[in-house]
Amino acid sequence: MTRPDSRPSLRTELLVNFAVLAIAALVFAVGAVVLFYDQAEAARGALYISLLVAADVVVLVVFCGWQINRLIIRPLRDTAAATEAIANGDLRRRVSPYESRELQQLGESVNRMTDRLIEEQTQLVRAEKLASVGRLAAGIAHEIGNPLGALSGYSHILRSCVKGDAFGHDVITGIERETLRIDRIVRGLLDYARPRKPSPLPIDVNESLRHVVDLLNAQGVLRRVSLRLELANESPRVYGERHDLEQVFVNLLLNAAHAVEPTGTVSIRTRCTSRETLEAGMVRAGDAPGANAPHLPSPRVRRWLDSDDRPGDVVKIIVADSGPGVPPEDSERIFDPFFTTREPGKGTGLGLAIVMRIVENFQGIVWVQTAREGGAAFHLLFPLAPETPGAPPIPSLELVEPVPTIART
Repeated sequence: MTRPDSRPSLRTELLVNFAVLAIAALVFAVGAVVLFYDQAEAARGALYISLLVAADVVVLVVFCGWQINRLIIRPLRDTAAATEAIANGDLRRRVSPYESRELQQLGESVNRMTDRLIEEQTQLVRAEKLASVGRLAAGIAHEIGNPLGALSGYSHILRSCVKGDAFGHDVITGIERETLRIDRIVRGLLDYARPRKPSPLPIDVNESLRHVVDLLNAQGVLRRVSLRLELANESPRVYGERHDLEQVFVNLLLNAAHAVEPTGTVSIRTRCTSRETLEAGMVRAGDAPGANAPHLPSPRVRRWLDSDDRPGDVVKIIVADSGPGVPPEDSERIFDPFFTTREPGKGTGLGLAIVMRIVENFQGIVWVQTAREGGAAFHLLFPLAPETPGAPPIPSLELVEPVPTIART
């Protein structure tokens, strides 16, 4: 909840200052008349009184000018200089806080405008990268796909020719492994350029999570991970395609398992909540009494919550780990295509970009912040589907972009 601004109003401050000064000037003038009226000759008394009144007027004008410059002129000049610097490309420039409420609101509006401009530029760069990936994938699919198929066929032929040669088998195994890795990368690229008609249906979030956990357990991905599940009792449902939602969970859990190697903790939490509760902040289970956890780490999340077409009730999903975490300066970049914090050759940098794209197609939002486990906590918000018990109806959902699929970042 936003705290009320305790700064005084500009009009009130000006009126109070001018009223105090006017009363002081009047008292000074009356005192001067009373003081010199009987103690000086008539001519000199009138001169002294006139001089004192003139000095009083000068002091009044000077003080009024100083107050106007302090409360209005100087803040407006600073704001104009900051906006000019922002217009010239200095997006790090911000308007300093002011003493009056109105000018403080003006400065905050300029700062929000700058933050929105930075966010729009980030989104534009991300969209350009996605478009570039699509064009790249469409251009290289046949150029690389056919040679990869030939290499795979030749490797099978070679394997049949090196029977009994352990070294030869190892070499061929390496060729096949790297060929398959290239094939996965190409398929991941193609998923950006291959449109398909969506058919959104209500999906049980908890059931999808359990299915993904069972799948990864069967593959041995989570065998060294201490997994904690804290799932909502309401069986929250969202609109979308089940495969896409499970792909989001697969990518996030693979990243979490990789982050906590060789051993560590991964937590998955779901809960149904309201938009008002998120804006006010919620008390987490591990927080001290009276401590609120921040839920709006970026202007992007606040704009999602403040938009008119967002429902009042959402499902919040958190995938957290005890790994090294994500540096604050990379909290937005990690969702860009080809950006990865892994060593060269161990990640394509597409996993989280795909996660963000799928989440946005679900009309949701995803961001990352520090987890209470010490590592990274990926927060996802989705509108609750009407099929969720107690959930209100939501507007019709239209998926406007093809949803890519890939298993690793």
